[in-house]
Amino acid sequence: MSHYFSEVQDVKSVKKIINYEIKNEKFEFLTDNGVFSKTKVDFGTDVMLRTFLNENKKLGNIRILDIGCGYGVVSVVLKRFFEKAKILSTDVNERALELTRENIQKNNRTDDFEVRKSFVFDNISENFDVILSNPPIRAGKQVIFEIYEKSFFHLNKNGKFYCVIQTKHGAKSTKKKLEELFGNCTTLVIEAGYRIFRCVKNS
Repeated sequence: MSHYFSEVQDVKSVKKIINYEIKNEKFEFLTDNGVFSKTKVDFGTDVMLRTFLNENKKLGNIRILDIGCGYGVVSVVLKRFFEKAKILSTDVNERALELTRENIQKNNRTDDFEVRKSFVFDNISENFDVILSNPPIRAGKQVIFEIYEKSFFHLNKNGKFYCVIQTKHGAKSTKKKLEELFGNCTTLVIEAGYRIFRCVKNS
């Protein structure tokens, strides 16, 4: 049985449109079987996006990595609010990547976007100013911690890492790991059992 973090999905494709609104901006997303949160934008991603947008009012020509992009919600939303940002969307799930491409076409200008297949950072060599992650809990702690570790090394100086995790899914161990890596980890929001962490690479 395939999971949303599998490369190839063996479940039948049944595409559907879902709607999403954030800060008075409306979006349509194409979703499908075999991708994370196919029936609606998941609550954790929504909280992370709202938190990020509240904290970052204006962003210029920066590089953003949406790691584990799913069908592209974070990438599409951030490009709408920060048109000058260069965004790389990565995932290992080929169906999710195709949906991301379609959702970018549906919702945004298509310049300064790149969609790339990568398991964690296996196919990512460049550095970024911002990395955002809603880590794949089902992939296991080892994979999640690898995302945290390699995010640190792929951030520019003063770059920021944002992630969302439920308290019951290991928020305490995540915060400890991030503090070890970055020397800091701020809890920006706690909402309905979800925590949004922000770390800054100071070196």
